Amino acid sequence: MNPGSSRPGASGFDASLSQQMKENIRKMNDLVGELQEEKQKVESLQQESTGRKRQLEESNATLEKRVRELEHLNAQLEQFNSEREGILRQLQEEMSNYATIQDKFHEQEQSMQMIVRELEDDRLELLDELAVKAVMSSDSINDLSEEVNELNEQLNGVSSDITCCICQMPLESEGGHRVVSLRCGHLFGQKCVRTALRSTRHCPICRKRAHPADVRKIYGHGILPS
Repeated sequence: MNPGSSRPGASGFDASLSQQMKENIRKMNDLVGELQEEKQKVESLQQESTGRKRQLEESNATLEKRVRELEHLNAQLEQFNSEREGILRQLQEEMSNYATIQDKFHEQEQSMQMIVRELEDDRLELLDELAVKAVMSSDSINDLSEEVNELNEQLNGVSSDITCCICQMPLESEGGHRVVSLRCGHLFGQKCVRTALRSTRHCPICRKRAHPADVRKIYGHGILPS
């Protein structure tokens, strides 16, 4: 007798078992496929996370760069403010100096007017003496006329004597704008004439040859305010 024939329905059981194994293998394959999909999702998430991390790092680097730029701009702004304050202080000092120069100029102008009045009085006195002594000899009259002419020249030259012809400011008895002369005898402010001689080697008035070494200080200039 065939051994299989002693178990009726054994072939059916084997077929059922084979069918179940196939079903299990199919499920395992499905699980493997799902696992591969999950693995791909995880890898995709990892790649996305890496990309976001890189973007975050780049964003942080950009932010740090912007912070450094802002710090640099703030430093420049502080420097500009400091320079602006320095310029304002210099401007205030210059305005104060200008006011002082104006006051000094007014004082010298008043002194000049007083000198002019005194010279005018002297001239009028001499004219009176000349009129009284009209009957005197011609030599005496000529002498008096010369004195009158000399006083007239002094009177007419007062403004030019106490004013620098270069900057048109009053001459001073000391300091950077003190009165000096060249070999030709013309008077200037010291700083003005030295600056002029750097560009040209001639007297600004008579154009005679001049050199910075020719600049001479004038002491006891009679018409300058003390």
